[in-house]
Amino acid sequence: MHSGEIAEWVAAIAEACSVVVALFLPYYNQHVENKRKLRNIKMLIRRMGRRAVNGEPEAMEHLQTILTTAYLKNINSRTEDVINKGQQLLDILNMTDGKPNDEQKKTMRRLIKEIEYM
Repeated sequence: MHSGEIAEWVAAIAEACSVVVALFLPYYNQHVENKRKLRNIKMLIRRMGRRAVNGEPEAMEHLQTILTTAYLKNINSRTEDVINKGQQLLDILNMTDGKPNDEQKKTMRRLIKEIEYM
């Protein structure tokens, strides 16, 4: 084998690798971005949920805004599951006019924990 043939093979392999990376990279970047967005949504819903359980009056309004925004920017089914749990929190708050009893607070804390581990 001549050194020219080896160089052509190496160049062809390098070119094929660069094409594979160019095709794969956007999907990987989108995956990482979706994970980051899901983490942020979960964090915000948990934070506002905890504040609402503690009786902060504006937490209910903030939670509603977060859920609406997340719903409009829905990324995937995992995000939808988190939004549904957040909506359950908000439903409990709406039923009790922002003043849940101890049993409802326990349910809300359970929902917040479930969001954390989704």
